[in-house]
Amino acid sequence: MGHIGVKGLHHAVDGLPHDDSLHPSCEVCARANIRRSPFPNKSQNRASRLLERIHCDVCGPLPPCYGNFSYFILFIDCHSRFISLFLMKTRNEALSQFIEFKTAAEKFCGEKIITLRVDNAPELVKGQMLAYCKAEGISYEKTVPDSPPQNGVAERTNLTVCSMARAMLIDANLRDFFWPFAVLTAVHIKQRVPHSSLPPNLTPFELWFKRRPNLSHLRPFGTRCTSRIIVNHLTKFQPRGETGRFLGYAKDAKGYLIWVENPNNNSGTVKVRRDVIFHELPTPPISPAVPRHYPRLWEDVHLEDRLDPDDDETIPLTSIPPRAPAENPHNGRSPSYTNDPITIPPYVCALELASTRHD
Repeated sequence: MGHIGVKGLHHAVDGLPHDDSLHPSCEVCARANIRRSPFPNKSQNRASRLLERIHCDVCGPLPPCYGNFSYFILFIDCHSRFISLFLMKTRNEALSQFIEFKTAAEKFCGEKIITLRVDNAPELVKGQMLAYCKAEGISYEKTVPDSPPQNGVAERTNLTVCSMARAMLIDANLRDFFWPFAVLTAVHIKQRVPHSSLPPNLTPFELWFKRRPNLSHLRPFGTRCTSRIIVNHLTKFQPRGETGRFLGYAKDAKGYLIWVENPNNNSGTVKVRRDVIFHELPTPPISPAVPRHYPRLWEDVHLEDRLDPDDDETIPLTSIPPRAPAENPHNGRSPSYTNDPITIPPYVCALELASTRHD
């Protein structure tokens, strides 16, 4: 029947010599129609401590950029989802970047890397990288060919970082020449937001550094700013600041990365500065001033004459008489009271009437 796979065909037709739909499998159908097996939504073997498993992936080649980088490599801790990103000019730098990451991470966490999950990229599973991992006792977890979801943590992180960097470059109206700063800033932000694979109210930053992140230093990527000029000898009338674009956060200093253009040769320089004024931050709404006369606040409030809807008696607010003065033992006179008529605003009458009815 042409391997059509119609079940129960013998119930619908007559004269069927052989019903092959009852066979559990057909080699010809399998060769013609085999598909990819579904991947699990979540891993059943999560790391229980820092550095127990590291997910790794290389992204590139990428467009020409500042610093002549063409690739970046990601190392993601399976337990905390903390990301470490390193820029590379060639794929051959993968080993040196992994050694740098391993040395710093093991020194900081006091733990050893046990497993490295990678795809089948030659720079990660062959040559000097393979020999180094064998010497350090690091075991591989390789993906099956054409099965990137088996290294889904690294692949998804790669996608998220690139998506964030692309959006920030578009929002700042900057060329892809600045993609290294965009991806580094994206990782800086990604560390400090909750992750779907972590418990609620936890961030990778907190699991890695054992403290909650502080976001007060974050600024919009690419925003225009003015940084202080660091020169010892300035005349009285020379400017103290220079205009630039914010490109991220310094890795080894508590400062901002500022791109300062050089109009003479159509180039620029990235400088690390602490004294920076940002000009394109969102301005908070101004609180309305308190009016001098309180009745204006109540003109827009439509108070009903009847305060109690269940009461049949309607009391107009303007018909409430003024409160009589209290008895004064000092000869019926009081320095703070006069016999002049008292005019009570309607909203005061309403408040007094409401407080009286609820007593």
